[in-house]
Amino acid sequence: MGMLTDHGLKLHGWIPEDYETMHNHGRGASVYAFRNWMMENIGIAPETKKIHNAPYKIVFSTASSSQQNRNMTFEKHAQLLEEKLGSKYNIVVIEVVLSQMSLEDQIELVSGGSIFITVCGGGALTAMFLPKGAALFAYFNEDDIYGTPARLDWDLLNNMGYIRSHWLPTRPGEHDFDAFVKLVDHELDVISHTNDV
Repeated sequence: MGMLTDHGLKLHGWIPEDYETMHNHGRGASVYAFRNWMMENIGIAPETKKIHNAPYKIVFSTASSSQQNRNMTFEKHAQLLEEKLGSKYNIVVIEVVLSQMSLEDQIELVSGGSIFITVCGGGALTAMFLPKGAALFAYFNEDDIYGTPARLDWDLLNNMGYIRSHWLPTRPGEHDFDAFVKLVDHELDVISHTNDV
């Protein structure tokens, strides 16, 4: 895992200088191979995890941080998806607290997901187990410790290559909720037309 650190020598995504260079550029295939190796080592067959068949699982990782400003519950997000997209797509919306699950159960759940929604930071790294073609929605604080946006782990999450990453603010207004639903709708449209056989 030496080369597959989430940020190399940078400060994790806290300061503007962290975004001047990338540490994991071009390593998507290596990350995917490492994902598969880890899954095989705990007894989950990675080749069985595909996303092109309904129902499409949308997994919300709630309360994923011990820091209050990054501890989201996503209740309104989940409700909006059920209301606005539940009749358009065959979806299953799942809200979990990953820290209360075993590692095997976390990987089993996320590796069968189509969309994973979480707050950036250590809890978001579970996104590594998403199947090819899935989407990650990582919420970040717009003004964290250093007064700048904190897109933690952006270097790894943006360069995984086999998923699509989206970054959204943790304090959404009504227009942000609308944009969120439209973005999930777009992702479900892409995913529902994916042929990953």
